[in-house]
Amino acid sequence: MPWGRDGELVLDLPSHWQVLAQARPAGMPALADLTRAIHQALDQPQGLPALESLVPAAGAVALVVDDISRPTPAHLLVPPLVQRLLAAGVDPERIRLVFALGTHRAMTKSEMRSRVTPQVFDRIQCQNHDCRDATGLVRLGKTRFGTEVGFNRVVAEAKLRILIGTIEPHPQAGFGGGLKNLLPGVAGAGTIGRNHLLMPSPAQYHMIGTDPDANPMRQDIEEAAQMLPGQTFILNSVLNPQGEAARVVAGDPIAAHRQGLAAARQIYCVPIPRPADVILSNSHPMDLDLRQGVKAVANMPAAVNKGGVILGFFRCELGLDKMKLPATFPPMGLLRLLLRGLGSRGIYWLANHLPASVPVEERFIINYSLQMLKDYHLLIYSPNLVRDTQGKYRQMLYDDLPALLARADQLLGRRRAEVLVFPQGAVTVPALN
Repeated sequence: MPWGRDGELVLDLPSHWQVLAQARPAGMPALADLTRAIHQALDQPQGLPALESLVPAAGAVALVVDDISRPTPAHLLVPPLVQRLLAAGVDPERIRLVFALGTHRAMTKSEMRSRVTPQVFDRIQCQNHDCRDATGLVRLGKTRFGTEVGFNRVVAEAKLRILIGTIEPHPQAGFGGGLKNLLPGVAGAGTIGRNHLLMPSPAQYHMIGTDPDANPMRQDIEEAAQMLPGQTFILNSVLNPQGEAARVVAGDPIAAHRQGLAAARQIYCVPIPRPADVILSNSHPMDLDLRQGVKAVANMPAAVNKGGVILGFFRCELGLDKMKLPATFPPMGLLRLLLRGLGSRGIYWLANHLPASVPVEERFIINYSLQMLKDYHLLIYSPNLVRDTQGKYRQMLYDDLPALLARADQLLGRRRAEVLVFPQGAVTVPALN
């Protein structure tokens, strides 16, 4: 399996394991001329007139760009967009660029500059969103799902908002992109926390690849975004498995997103013959940190039999990167016994009734993790995480491949087992034939 930018992992599996399939995203050629494709998308956006006709005569224009944890080629998408705005007569002082961090850490100036190019960074005002700064939020009411909506003030008060992101698989929203740059991107912590805990039922906690109309989290995102005054416009890429832009869509945040979603499904929805006993899922290309790498296992519940083993392979170039893990962890056998006793509804109730000291936006991570641990064995290979955690999580984290595979074999009773391999699991949607 690919490992980092240039390396690979070679796994010597037990002889009594049978590999059913190596499930890879479909190939799609990169756009021959990305800049030209961007301008074409801006000339003929989906569901809206050309970009220039939407530019306000006065007031701010906000560009909302996702952060470095996302694969969006922002350094290629943002400059042509800024060029079009300046050519349309927008003064650089009227343009505000906000990085949609959600609950992620703040980006450094160096990271911001690299993300959107020095030319853009030096010419227009760029800033990080802070989901915990109540004074920097505008409150807009409540969605029908009960989410109290608060958005970044700069973004909310802009006459025109342009969201720059990528449409990729997401464990809960089905797929990313579209209005997800607003929620969770530039929303308040409480808004993010409530939105992320929305599910069809406590037992259906994983919603990767689901249709937007059947996904409560996506519906809540789109309803909240429609509370904003002014015009919202998106510019989204769809990447092929090599991380190259294969499609660019622009225009109405719903219509353009659905157009890009069709292309994303062609690439990322990968058929599998049946659920397996063992999953080998690699974080590539989400190799930056744990927050993104964890999608390699979060995407997999539909692909594994209950009681099976999910083996995640996390490159995590930045390791934990300020993400906090529990200070202590009970023995895994005892924890699984307790979780089975609680059941799906009990775990969901627990996530919603944790002490006030637990940040609301972290409750969904706890819910998702405990739901998975109830049903499956999770083992992770990540030398960088073992280093950063100083070996505290030895029952789950490994830096030795033979030891990892031996433990998985032991958990299965050293029996014959069927295996599915996902070399790019963090961006793969397992789809049963």
